[in-house]
Amino acid sequence: MKEEEKLIATFGRKTPFTVPDGYFESVRNEIEASLPAYPDKPKREDMTTWQKLKPYVYLAAMFAGIWCMMKVFHHASGIDRINLDNPPAQIAAYMGDPGLTDMMMLPADMSDLELMNEVSESYDSMEEFEKDFGYELEPEYDNIDL
Repeated sequence: MKEEEKLIATFGRKTPFTVPDGYFESVRNEIEASLPAYPDKPKREDMTTWQKLKPYVYLAAMFAGIWCMMKVFHHASGIDRINLDNPPAQIAAYMGDPGLTDMMMLPADMSDLELMNEVSESYDSMEEFEKDFGYELEPEYDNIDL
């Protein structure tokens, strides 16, 4: 005999738990009677003009603060080369500088070795190199031939 059949034979199928007659009909009414009254929906108050404008005023203040910070950082850096009144004209003026345009027109696919060879071939002496790049060699390297 299986264990389940032994248990059924010993205790039977009737459960010891019962529900009183009419319990489910009366329990709903008893629970509703014991609950407090449902509060009315709160009345919505109209927003004042300041409450409506406050997010936009804060946003404007934030952008004004960022603009002031950028202005302070710009003045502290001392960089006034490019004027923001007419950036294309200023950039075009810098592009007209032959020394700057030669440096900017390097091909992107040129390797470091090719670039080094091209630079070394374009100079006959170290004095020209020093003058173009504003670089001074240490005295022990002055006698190097290119």
